[in-house]
Amino acid sequence: MLVFILTENAKTELQNRLNLAGSKQLIRLQMRKSCFMKVKLTFEESIHQNDAEITKEELHFIIDNGECHYFNNKTLDFIPDTTGFKQFEII
Repeated sequence: MLVFILTENAKTELQNRLNLAGSKQLIRLQMRKSCFMKVKLTFEESIHQNDAEITKEELHFIIDNGECHYFNNKTLDFIPDTTGFKQFEII
């Protein structure tokens, strides 16, 4: 079973973004190919065939099965960047 920790900062930011996402209530997590440990986050309405679904603190995450190992036993955090970009990181 895939397990990761969700920080309070990440949970708060995700809930804020979900409020703006409308009917898209699934949170897709992907590793950014160009920047190790940075997470690309999108909201979707449906699960793809090769996705794992993880529910944590009433939030529904989907991760491609090929990327699950990046998130297992890690912490998902939200760290506002000093240049103004808001970023999620897996640490």
